[in-house]
Amino acid sequence: MILTLDSLVEMGANVKLEVTPADLKMFAESVAQRILMAYDESEREQTTRDENDETYYNTKQVREMFNVCDTTLNLWAKRGYLVPVKFGNKNMYTKTDIDRIRTGGRQETVSAYCRKKKL
Repeated sequence: MILTLDSLVEMGANVKLEVTPADLKMFAESVAQRILMAYDESEREQTTRDENDETYYNTKQVREMFNVCDTTLNLWAKRGYLVPVKFGNKNMYTKTDIDRIRTGGRQETVSAYCRKKKL
């Protein structure tokens, strides 16, 4: 019969253990492995949550953001530049796509880059 730390704790045993450095190293590695697995799982859950929490803007809001007309939005959709998502009979645009256009596919905006260059 093999006793583990968990089984000793469950039994309420009052014992003294002799631990070798190799045992201690193995224990530390198993704890680290469990922490990494829990962290990876929480990251996957957060990513899934973030993907499901997308913000959408309607046509009027997007027109005002970019100061364009409906014809321009239709042209952008036709060219694949800013393609709307259909919700019933309404066109909605994802915040991710709008941010991509605002930054030109870069992480920072052009104006932020220019301000940084002046400093």
